[in-house]
Amino acid sequence: MYHSDLIIDGIQADKLMALQLEKVLSGVKNQVVEQASKMGDGATRLLYYTSCFTDNYQDVCAKLKEQDLRFLEGVVELVKNRDIIYRMIHIYFEEIFRFKTREQIEAIKSRLLKAGIVISASALNNQAFVIGITTTVCLGISFNSSIVKWAGKATTLAVTGIGLYGVVQRAAESSERLKLLAPMYYHALYVQKLDMMYFLVEPVFMKARAFEHDIVSTIINMVK
Repeated sequence: MYHSDLIIDGIQADKLMALQLEKVLSGVKNQVVEQASKMGDGATRLLYYTSCFTDNYQDVCAKLKEQDLRFLEGVVELVKNRDIIYRMIHIYFEEIFRFKTREQIEAIKSRLLKAGIVISASALNNQAFVIGITTTVCLGISFNSSIVKWAGKATTLAVTGIGLYGVVQRAAESSERLKLLAPMYYHALYVQKLDMMYFLVEPVFMKARAFEHDIVSTIINMVK
């Protein structure tokens, strides 16, 4: 525990040093602080990996290895199919509207229209409505601004070494939160090898309180 505290204190010290660079690097302040944060997350994950040297914690080690593999699989999906953001949003709404009746969809569409949100759909059925909602959300400015930076880094692997591991750690924590909040959605992403990419869209879901509000409020919060 003592050594763990020293490591954690060291990480915090590194973050403070990064903040001190503000005086001479004011133009890149945000980038410096963000990189320091990723380094902290990466060091934390490497610390977790010391469990691999202890027989009693092989389950922890196995979980870390699985998360690393899932992250790599997610990056492969991101590189192969640049539409994974659209896919993750589509999967969410697909799960929500899977068993909605035509009348329920009509009622939701009417409430959205009153809020100034028009959903374009070729037909008023589940599949067409889901496509329309997904497209509307993905075109939202607030959504795009929150994920473009992370998506670009994940695609090009612009962070390296311990910084990259910081991204993996954040992705793992995000995935675990989703597993607790929305098990069915988590499983749907897992099947598509996208569970470790959820961190890209998590800010949008948290802002919209997607797992707390009714679906109409969620859509409104995502779009506006």
